[in-house]
Amino acid sequence: MSEPNFRIYSTGHSYVGVPFYYIESTAPDNVDEQNLEEKRPPKYLSKSEDPNLALKAIAEQLLPEAAPADGASLVVMVHGFNTPFENAVNTYEVAAEALIADKDKIFTADRRVVCIGYRWPSEKIGSNWRSSLSALPKLPQILLGTGVLFLLFRLFLFHGDQTALVSFLLQAGVFIALSLIVITIVGIVLRAIVYFRDIYRATNYGVSDLVQIIRLIDFEASNRIAKDKRAFGQRRRIALSFIGHSMGGLVVTNVIRTLTDVFDSESNVQTASGANTGYAADSSDVFEQIPARVGHVFELMRFIVVSPDIPAEALLARRGNFLQSSLRRFKEAYLFSNEGDVVLRLISTVANYFSFPTLKNRSGYRLGNTEILSNSYGEVSVNGSEQLLEILRVGSNKLSELSRTTAQSRTAKEAAKVADAFSYFDCTDYVEDHRGMLTLASKCKARDPEGAISYIEYARLLLRYLFLSPNEPKSKYVNVHGGYFYGQTTKGLIYRLACLGYDDTVAVYGGEAAIFAKCNEHQIRVLISRRLRRKGSVGRNRTELIDSSLTKEDPPTV
Repeated sequence: MSEPNFRIYSTGHSYVGVPFYYIESTAPDNVDEQNLEEKRPPKYLSKSEDPNLALKAIAEQLLPEAAPADGASLVVMVHGFNTPFENAVNTYEVAAEALIADKDKIFTADRRVVCIGYRWPSEKIGSNWRSSLSALPKLPQILLGTGVLFLLFRLFLFHGDQTALVSFLLQAGVFIALSLIVITIVGIVLRAIVYFRDIYRATNYGVSDLVQIIRLIDFEASNRIAKDKRAFGQRRRIALSFIGHSMGGLVVTNVIRTLTDVFDSESNVQTASGANTGYAADSSDVFEQIPARVGHVFELMRFIVVSPDIPAEALLARRGNFLQSSLRRFKEAYLFSNEGDVVLRLISTVANYFSFPTLKNRSGYRLGNTEILSNSYGEVSVNGSEQLLEILRVGSNKLSELSRTTAQSRTAKEAAKVADAFSYFDCTDYVEDHRGMLTLASKCKARDPEGAISYIEYARLLLRYLFLSPNEPKSKYVNVHGGYFYGQTTKGLIYRLACLGYDDTVAVYGGEAAIFAKCNEHQIRVLISRRLRRKGSVGRNRTELIDSSLTKEDPPTV
């Protein structure tokens, strides 16, 4: 029997009322190997022997026969770069623990939520070093061999008196040989950091496999309705929400672009000259939202990106903004970030130097380093788009400074359309149990709202992240890139916002004031989008009715 495209694990009946699934793509790390090895299942979950039956069970949980017409929600979590199997399993185990602990708030009788932890093939930095030479193309092999042989020749065989010309030629030969060796080694190092390998796998495996999973669930759900329309009555579309961490945010945006119909007449909001037309032209929203329907039964609802490895320029409305085209379909969007994420600020920006099209180093910083310039914690308010662009900074530049060189907009309101759609949680100084979870929590903005973490502190954070194990004493190790999922406050906010939405999350906490007070206590700055505050926002979680003319279909092919 051939290897299935996915391995699926679920909580099953072990934790009644907490439907959590771990779905792993079986695409191999390397194209010339097979992914036949099956490793330990995540804690709390057991393997489903038939992936098709598992996807059918998801559809049944989202659309049971006896249930209210509203309330079904599918939440998909996607990990990021440098996440081998063991790390992905640990991340989703922690997620399952958090959901089980919070089940009385999230999984209620009138709210059917199914959560999926999805793993695409990613590998650990440096894990591929054994194949560095065997995978090296012939030309670099020749260059490397030539350089090494010449240096050995110069070192051991060519001695004695030399004329000026011979000495010059030998020195030039040594320089060329060293250059050939260095060029080849740089290529090997770039391969070893696995960043570009992960981008390839995320784009070609991660995106397409996740699209297929959603299509298969859509197929099972729609056929379930088509077989017995009387039993299901007037059901509403299932709310589809995503949590994307790091490079997982890039995966999610590409999944949305693939799932949505580019030829949908209501999505064509611009003419060739750039003028607005159609649906969005009549919208009074601060960020034009186009219909969010996906497939037969889904509707895009909430988009949460955590330390996303996406260019900061994506926050500005401009031509070719891939985030903007995906973001406008969601009803709610949230960004969790921190200034001290050295994985993005240093490693990612260096790696992207080779591929990101920019003229100056002021561009290319990552969205996960977004910071709110304020000396206080809790809620931070802004008045208008101009102040929003002034209070948000990524890297060394405020959005207002970036917009003057990158945004093709005449006004601050136009430039801030994308930035205005997000609600921000700046976790730079986030503390739990009196210790910094993402940085050293030095509170550099307490004295100056525009202050920044020092280069010395960046170096300390990088060393702690790279060379200390999570098993070290908690006072030493700082998870600058993934600590959001291990802190009680941040993971509670992430999962509740994804599963419940803003209005219900506010209700669970006991009001907006309670959320802001909790964030203030744990040194998190919060800037809530005006989309969530606008008049008539109550009921935004309500989805459209499913098309009643659904007919039974054949399963989609891979």
